Amino acid sequence: MRTRDVRETGYAVILLMLLGWPGSGVAGPPQTAESRIEAALTNIMTLERPGKDAYATVWDGNKYVQCQRMPDHALRCEAAGARMQPSLSHVLDPERVARLLALGWHLDPSFGNYVQTFAADQRGNLIVRAIVQTLAEGYDADFTKLEVLTDWIASERCPPRHGPTQSRAGMISDSMASTAVHACSYEAAAPPPPVLSARDLIDTYGTRVTGELQRLKVNIARWNFVALGTGAGYIQCESDKAINAISCEAQSADSRPELARILTPERIAHLHAAGFNDPGRAQNYWKIYPVDEFNEAAIANKFLTILHDVYGYTGSPKLEIVTENDD
Repeated sequence: MRTRDVRETGYAVILLMLLGWPGSGVAGPPQTAESRIEAALTNIMTLERPGKDAYATVWDGNKYVQCQRMPDHALRCEAAGARMQPSLSHVLDPERVARLLALGWHLDPSFGNYVQTFAADQRGNLIVRAIVQTLAEGYDADFTKLEVLTDWIASERCPPRHGPTQSRAGMISDSMASTAVHACSYEAAAPPPPVLSARDLIDTYGTRVTGELQRLKVNIARWNFVALGTGAGYIQCESDKAINAISCEAQSADSRPELARILTPERIAHLHAAGFNDPGRAQNYWKIYPVDEFNEAAIANKFLTILHDVYGYTGSPKLEIVTENDD
């Protein structure tokens, strides 16, 4: 496509400018940036500090390439990925990722960065050129804002890295030890659980809750118990042989004062509409379900709706279902 040809021509011009190739007609900051990168690589290849590994890092904002001198004097370099820096997903679109792969980088599953190793006998100016091309084509870096540093960090199998809330997340550094990721791999946090409606709760838990209530009914001759816990309020039921019924309670602010913020008059009205009585006879809201009037599926649906509408339960944490066998 013509657009792609123009874009590739643009990258070539940037590279010519940065490397100061003959005919580029450009001098100044871009050439200075290249010189600084070369000086940083020379520095880490020259200075040995016992017990420490040498790193050179080049970055524009959160777009970076970091190279480590290996024992055989090869350079193992990492280019920033989107796993630890989700904002880079706006930069690393499929076309830019394809460019990184074409430039010899491959995705490292440990931290989600892109990795490439340059052999010890590879010419330094070729490595500088590769870093410049990576930042230009893969990240569209602003070379007028480029920063460069070298550092020596204690040698270990899994050195500390900037955490996902920090600038240049995934970069190896010991400057933020208290919040660093100090591990050999990183998995992004799981997305928050979906918000479930009352209907979703019924679809998810209705069969289990129905079965537990049916169990109480079938075994009415002996004491049985089930509680549905949400972390912010519960409903619990037990068999009562003496009255041939199931006795149920919905937690009140009398038994848990912090529920006063949740149990508004509007929400308590839902309990009343479901036939629950106010505390007094019991510490919680209560209701009796005679066995001969007992429809376990309808009651299960009602309970899950109450958990949603009264206690604000939307599926997180997972519904805790406790029976007499779990005490």
